[in-house]
Amino acid sequence: MRSSTFLRFARVAAFGLVLTAFFAGCHVDSSRSAQFIPSRTPAAPGLVKLVLKAQSGTRVVVDVLLNGPAPDLDLNGFQFGIKIGDTGVVRFVPQSTYAQSALVAEAGQTIAIDVDGESDPSLILVDIKKLGGGPGNGLDGRSAVVLELGFDVQADGSSALTLVGVDGNPARALDSSDATIAAVAFDEASAGVTAATSGGSGY
Repeated sequence: MRSSTFLRFARVAAFGLVLTAFFAGCHVDSSRSAQFIPSRTPAAPGLVKLVLKAQSGTRVVVDVLLNGPAPDLDLNGFQFGIKIGDTGVVRFVPQSTYAQSALVAEAGQTIAIDVDGESDPSLILVDIKKLGGGPGNGLDGRSAVVLELGFDVQADGSSALTLVGVDGNPARALDSSDATIAAVAFDEASAGVTAATSGGSGY
């Protein structure tokens, strides 16, 4: 009698373990992913716009891209902001160093990059310039990176990313005399980032 009771108990316990393993195997953890949506403004020489560099999981890497060719430019600096429409969905990821290729340092010149996305989380302030005097440079190729930035999504939804002016000035490129370069225009249409969660269900 005791042996029969023990065997029935063992079978029930084993069956319970099988069910547990089955449901554990069927469960799919939810995951949030980000997607970059570019503006519809077509690329043109002298236009600065936001384009996708890479995206993976909750991170998107965005290039502020200057389209060329524009070999006659006297590029010496850039001043602009990036407005984040919804900081509950998207947040800027500060870095210790930032990549750029639009400004080319000649002999005796250095490139200073100042990015402030923490004073106001909804507005990234960007000031890039050559130091050391001397001329600016043109853009012989098809495009060059003004700045590379990272963003993380932290909730489902969408947020616009918009190039804007700062300190009462429009977004602008500067020549070697600190004058605005009229041949460089910043995209007035917004790009965006969307976030959605998938998974989290079983069978």
